[in-house]
Amino acid sequence: MVFLCSLSLFAYSNQQKIYSVDSDVYKAMETLYILSGKALPSSSGPWSEAELQLMLKKIDKDSLSASAQKHYDYVEGLITSAPPIQYPDKLGMKFGMIADLELYAHTNKEFANYDSWFHSYQDRQKFLTFNFETWPTDNFYGYFELSVAQNIGYDTRRWDDNNLYKNYFNINIPILNEVLFSKPLHSDNILVNFDWTFPYRALASAGGAHWNLIAGRDKLSWGSGETGNLMLSSSFPRHTLVRFNTFFDKFKYSLVGTIYPSNYSFKKGQHSSLDGYKSLVVHRLEFNLFKDKVGLILNEACMFWSDIGEKTVEVKDKDGNVVGSVNVPNNQHFTLAQINPFGFMHNEYIAENANSLLVFEANYTPIKGINVYGQFAVDEFRGPGEGRDCPTALGILAGVKGAMAMNTGIVTGSFEFAKTDPFLYIRGLHYEDEAKYQVGYGFDAIFRSVSSDGILTQRMATTYKYANDVIILDGRANYAVPGVFKVGLEAMFMKHGSMSINSRWRMYNDDYENAPDVKTPTEYEVFNPDDYDPKTDTIKQKHPVETSVFLSFTGDYQILKGLSVNGALDLLIIKNKSHKANNTQTDFQVTLGVKYEL
Repeated sequence: MVFLCSLSLFAYSNQQKIYSVDSDVYKAMETLYILSGKALPSSSGPWSEAELQLMLKKIDKDSLSASAQKHYDYVEGLITSAPPIQYPDKLGMKFGMIADLELYAHTNKEFANYDSWFHSYQDRQKFLTFNFETWPTDNFYGYFELSVAQNIGYDTRRWDDNNLYKNYFNINIPILNEVLFSKPLHSDNILVNFDWTFPYRALASAGGAHWNLIAGRDKLSWGSGETGNLMLSSSFPRHTLVRFNTFFDKFKYSLVGTIYPSNYSFKKGQHSSLDGYKSLVVHRLEFNLFKDKVGLILNEACMFWSDIGEKTVEVKDKDGNVVGSVNVPNNQHFTLAQINPFGFMHNEYIAENANSLLVFEANYTPIKGINVYGQFAVDEFRGPGEGRDCPTALGILAGVKGAMAMNTGIVTGSFEFAKTDPFLYIRGLHYEDEAKYQVGYGFDAIFRSVSSDGILTQRMATTYKYANDVIILDGRANYAVPGVFKVGLEAMFMKHGSMSINSRWRMYNDDYENAPDVKTPTEYEVFNPDDYDPKTDTIKQKHPVETSVFLSFTGDYQILKGLSVNGALDLLIIKNKSHKANNTQTDFQVTLGVKYEL
């Protein structure tokens, strides 16, 4: 009895457990807030248990309907942690395992890359995950996981081919998948798709009732968008980060610093130097106003980069005359001037090796069950009297969400619109030589996946999942009986122009001073000499806009505690796939899974 009492006290004294952005806890909490008629809770995850408990305290359970009260109890159960192993000196521990078998099938091998699947690499579950949690004293928490999974699926000696995603059938069991379905490009290497990148998630957390500090690896998500967020989206597989936040009833502040491999290391093998880095610093202010009906948020970020490449420097004589040139190391450095809780990052950034970004967010719950929300991103705009050196780079995301308690379950739905400008996120290196058209110096990052065949690198957006030059309409409807089953339907329409995070960017000056502005969705890249000749103002070639329709049906059923089955059926119809004229492709994609959690 004494042991049980001490365990109960411990569970309430240490609330520093960190809940991943992939967990069900946030969406469940968000639904609870909409049902209660409040503005959305803080959407800057991951979240500590202390912060989630503070969110829950703001909900008056007695004011909810009987069905909504059951949802309240479900949320409360999700955010109450208690270590099963407890020692007298307040050290708590928990060992866990998740076995998640998934089978995949599709009908069209033209959909051969990881991002050609509607439920892609970032959505696929790891076959086995062993995790360890520890609660030392009242203010600390630690988490570590070891996973057995498939990597992103490329062979380092064949960058143009993917021997995993192009197959009609796959399973997420390494080695067995290669034997049954995915014959390696090198027949003697059945470990080619085994993922040695673990741990994807490992962190230490320290905090109190109104603050938290974490360091380690985890996903980030800032915003309540359904298709992604204009500042930070959970679609990036992992970040190596340090994050501090402090949270109260009406206010929250967050500061995050991350580190990534440099652009110079892209597609470099494991025997090549990875000197240099990219570093993203982001801070966020959240306000809850007008009797918890309105949420206002301001985000600002600055992405730094440093490469070991060379740059050409002019050599002048004592009179200032150019007499030659010399190549010198391109040593660009990070500045700690950005680590200012309430500073304005735009005023500190260095144009040659950094870019800043502002994102404004707002949401409003006029009545119980309905919330309207929006995000507005500013990468570059022209003020009154400014020239046209830098092309406008803006983004907008807006939508409406609804929630309604029905019988023993909850109905939720959303409709969302998003539009990103062609040059949003990708601008950088203002002063590169005209002959160099640089890419990868914006709000993208290199994700490194370790294979037995070498280092796999893939450039991905850290911001909006679908990056720049897109228009998206997305609708969703879901019904769930918490802890029992859930079903969902999603329909998405997307127009994607010729620009991407791999597109070239430069300033509108010199030869390009009078080049045309481009608008979403583009049909050519104005700074690509293969597409446009600025000297003759001639469009040399166009790329048809890729137009896509996606329909997805998902389901999940819990058979008994810890054991569940799930599935997804996706229909993809893409016109001008890969921006090739008259290339219309259709694919049926199926995911089936069985999950057991211990």
